[in-house]
Amino acid sequence: MTRLIINSFIYSAALLMIPLEKIIVLNKVPLFAMLKTEDLHMISTIATEEAYEGGHVLFYEGDIGDKLFIIVSGAVTILKNKDGVEVPLITLKENEILGELALFDAETRTATARCTGPCTFLVIERNDIEQLAHEYPAIAFGFIKALMSRMRGMINNKK
Repeated sequence: MTRLIINSFIYSAALLMIPLEKIIVLNKVPLFAMLKTEDLHMISTIATEEAYEGGHVLFYEGDIGDKLFIIVSGAVTILKNKDGVEVPLITLKENEILGELALFDAETRTATARCTGPCTFLVIERNDIEQLAHEYPAIAFGFIKALMSRMRGMINNKK
């Protein structure tokens, strides 16, 4: 298989997932698991695939957030800048998401995200999900339920 590497982005024929594969990936992610199959299909149509080599930075702390990343393969370390030093906070793996706040507001990223090795993602842009949620309110309601469940889990873990 031939690969062309431009700015750490890998273009590869192997990245072409069929819609069913995207739906399977989405269904494994807690944020999407509560949605109906029809809703997952709609989301799969706006989810694009991206792949990067290890060391690639998906976004920096302070960048404007406009994308959600779903890790299909690989791992991503989340780093926070403390007094000029990048401190690792957590490493996210397959079927985990990062940048989910970007789907709901245009605030700046609260941390940096760096690929620890080769990674493949499904990526959803805020503008696309906003349009989809406007056309299909059930999707927006599903997100709200999933986010509330996630927040409840974080609160319970702090007790």
